[in-house]
Amino acid sequence: MTGQFSHDRATDRELRLRDGRRVTYSEFGDPGGAPVLSCHGGLLCRFDVEPNAAAFRELGTRVISPDRPGIGGSDRRPGHSTADWADDARELLDALGIDRCAVMGWSLGGQYAAAVGARLGGRVTRLAIIAGAPPLDDPERFSQLNRLDRQLARLSKRAAPVARMAFTLSARIGRRSPLRLAKYEAKHMPAADAAVVRDHGEWLGLAMGEGGRNGAGMVDEYRAFVGPWGFALSEIGVPTHIYQGLADTLVPAAWAKELAAGIAGAELTEYDGEGHMIAVSHRADIVRALVAPT
Repeated sequence: MTGQFSHDRATDRELRLRDGRRVTYSEFGDPGGAPVLSCHGGLLCRFDVEPNAAAFRELGTRVISPDRPGIGGSDRRPGHSTADWADDARELLDALGIDRCAVMGWSLGGQYAAAVGARLGGRVTRLAIIAGAPPLDDPERFSQLNRLDRQLARLSKRAAPVARMAFTLSARIGRRSPLRLAKYEAKHMPAADAAVVRDHGEWLGLAMGEGGRNGAGMVDEYRAFVGPWGFALSEIGVPTHIYQGLADTLVPAAWAKELAAGIAGAELTEYDGEGHMIAVSHRADIVRALVAPT
């Protein structure tokens, strides 16, 4: 591992929602810049975008990155659906005085970004889905999911205590030995992804350690991941761009085409020879496109 990473706690914020739940979030970049709401990847947390913080400042963007219910420091919302996230996003944007913003989501976070695009379309300028999945409540499409996520989803639905323990133990390793966890994950990745992880040192381990603090919250997340979204892709009416690495071993490249076909007017960018970590290696370009003048 060649890179260095430590989370900047000065970026952390907290909001108490109307129903009493706490949402933790971080802000990166230029506080007065063009706002972008980020929906973090699965098994991660609010600082999955932090490796690109310097680029956000250079671009003059303000990236707001909240933890979803039960993730990181945010309180659980047991039984939540993907669509329910739009309610929390609305309250957060209201509290920050943001009328309109761009939205992006990586991996599992892609469907949450899509929910904001569908439910809060009047407030969304542009939407980016990075290595995201289409709805997985269809058995055939669920069977195309990578083996680890299939196992975690099944455990979360059928044996929640076992899943909770697995999530908790993994997160504990991430907090105590983040570099060890990052190295382990890199060993099981394609070369392009492993290189990105190595370049950022402890980042992946720390993000996983923080994300899985509440194992029960991660169970909620995985149940929602493979459950009905609560909205259709056709309900998204904002300018949308799909990004996909063709060497991604976690998300089939064909899914990006499904997303692009299901969202009217969506554009698709594919990266030959690159995998799931395009959200890190290409994040600056993606954000630049999100905030570009119309």
